[in-house]
Amino acid sequence: MLDDRLLGTTFILPTSTGQGEITLYGIHYHYRVNDDAVAGDIVVVSTVSPLFLGVVKPEHRLKY
Repeated sequence: MLDDRLLGTTFILPTSTGQGEITLYGIHYHYRVNDDAVAGDIVVVSTVSPLFLGVVKPEHRLKY
């Protein structure tokens, strides 16, 4: 899928709601927060679907 290139992209969460819209590379995307991130947190795109981007805090993506 074309949007798989967005995996690993980071941005600052603009609101504390569980979902919203963000513009990345000039394209508007819907996102959903999959953890406890709040406004001002840096989040990373962890999943991509045709309807939305799933985002989490970077530390929740770490695998030990």
